[in-house]
Amino acid sequence: MSRHTIRHMLLLLCASFCCSAAQAQQPKPNEIQSAPLPPVDRVLEFRAILQGYSHPENDVFFNRDYWRSKMAAWSKEGYNAIVWYGPGELTNGEHMLVRHKRFPEAREISKEQNDKIIKQMNWLFATAKSHGLKSYLQTQPIFYTRAFGKAHGLDRLKKISKEVGKWHINGYPNFWPSSKQPNKIFNCHVRNKKTIAYTTAVFEELLELYPDLSGFMGFNGEPVPGNRSTFFNEAIAPALRKSKRKPVYIANQWQTPLEQFQKNIISDNPYENLWLGFHGYNSEQVTDAKPYPGVVHWADQTRLPTVVEFYPANQLYFPFNSPRFAYNVAQEMKRVPGFHGFVYYERHISGTLLGPMFRQALARYASSNEKYDPKVWITALSEQFGSDEAAKYFLQAYDVSNLIIPEADAFIYSGGDVMRRELRVPYNWFVADWPWNYMTSPARGGRLIPFKHYVDFVAKSPKRFRNKDGSEPNEYPYYQQVVWASEGGSVFNITPEKHFSKIKKMGNRCHEAALLGLKHAKKNREEAQNIVNIMKGQELLAAYYDSKVKAAIMCAVYQKSKIDAHRQEALKLADKALADYLAFAEFASKTLDPYYKRLSGAPLTEAGVGLAELIKLEKQERKKIAEIFEWNQQ
Repeated sequence: MSRHTIRHMLLLLCASFCCSAAQAQQPKPNEIQSAPLPPVDRVLEFRAILQGYSHPENDVFFNRDYWRSKMAAWSKEGYNAIVWYGPGELTNGEHMLVRHKRFPEAREISKEQNDKIIKQMNWLFATAKSHGLKSYLQTQPIFYTRAFGKAHGLDRLKKISKEVGKWHINGYPNFWPSSKQPNKIFNCHVRNKKTIAYTTAVFEELLELYPDLSGFMGFNGEPVPGNRSTFFNEAIAPALRKSKRKPVYIANQWQTPLEQFQKNIISDNPYENLWLGFHGYNSEQVTDAKPYPGVVHWADQTRLPTVVEFYPANQLYFPFNSPRFAYNVAQEMKRVPGFHGFVYYERHISGTLLGPMFRQALARYASSNEKYDPKVWITALSEQFGSDEAAKYFLQAYDVSNLIIPEADAFIYSGGDVMRRELRVPYNWFVADWPWNYMTSPARGGRLIPFKHYVDFVAKSPKRFRNKDGSEPNEYPYYQQVVWASEGGSVFNITPEKHFSKIKKMGNRCHEAALLGLKHAKKNREEAQNIVNIMKGQELLAAYYDSKVKAAIMCAVYQKSKIDAHRQEALKLADKALADYLAFAEFASKTLDPYYKRLSGAPLTEAGVGLAELIKLEKQERKKIAEIFEWNQQ
């Protein structure tokens, strides 16, 4: 062999190696997330931000420069409405937004204070209008001022009855506590002639005082005793009909059966400018770009213009910042004929401080038929980091990481926002007999196998069901249906173990992409490093989700099978889950917690519990694993 031939072969080998190395470090997001959907030729007319206004004791309420800046940004992004949510007569019973002309005994603050608040609210609504943003007020009867309750003896009602609900006795959470308002509200949940008249009067006065208020998004509400669906025509519709403006009323279905909503709100003397509000798109969380079947069913059955709340309450600390995901959400919304639009609720750090691209993309693609093009977002990130290459990789990191918690919660399922599972997943989630432990995301159509169902069949026949979906070549089944047979022979179900292996891979990929982004970043290097740290945290969290769920599966399988090999595997997996959690929590304590404190002034917590205590809880669980899963019970 000639020296020339040898040299040529070496060059080819080197080129092949370099190409392979480059491919190895390139994240491949398409392997772990779906491609952008084709654009739907339709525009969503209603595109709103749910904006909380702070208590007037807070300087932000009166900071007009702050509000001008936010409204200008929302308008530029493509939003055309604001749903305002804050303290007041119809949310926490505080005297703020009206003068109580009809019921002066309800007044609690001075005329000067009242006038100042009313003037500022009018300014907010007028300024929003000047930016092309309509204003809607979110309401949730029945609340009334404490002064009104005292004047009419409502504070002396101490027993639950047809007119008096439990919140009046036990207290309802106050989301805007102040120096004068306690953490719990007792001036609520009483439904009688006085509170009905009071509610009507407040709605009437709101429409008189605020000419730039376009309407309301009204929850039928938790604090309404009796048939919630009849309260609208009793107390609210009379005020709306009295107004010459005929404001839009977005009637939120919260805790109201569909049949009662149709009969008592739509069919019985319907209000002419009535829309349907639905809480929410994926319930009080986000697991999928596709809407849950419930909201689609309501939109179809009511035939009202439907406004859905998009409420990612399950992701507070990690960036909810994928424009690709936002694009897919917008296209899925457009596919539902009755959907008129949405209300986006930016949650805490994830949506406000770490998620501007998602917010921008959601309005952008909802208001146009534009096809998704990553170059739009690469350009924006390139301005931030001074490099198209850095921008490309950071965009990949955001697109992949955005799905980690939603994908995990699609299996570790709960439609509500009170069962926190972002920073830690207790074993109790799997052993407790919660109704949702028998479910996975409704948008998956039953394809993702629920925990209880999976454990039962793996314990009965591990060889047949353990991590099997029927797609394995040369293996069972040789029958006329697939292994899990949820849709005959056409659909292969997703086992929890395969699902979480994919989630773990997502964690690896988003961190790999962020590291490459940092490598190419030419400016704002500290900010780029923060993204890397966050993605590292999500990588560790994804690894923990994977090992914790797999450990829970085998612990529950052994409880049923009593096969010692299952016990040994369960203990091994439980040790790994603890080690993975310690790796995440210690990294989060050292690196992420200080960052979030600088960013928002608050530490990382799960339901108010800090990382140090969460570590203790995880260690205690591992020690008591046999007790938790009742291994010793016959």
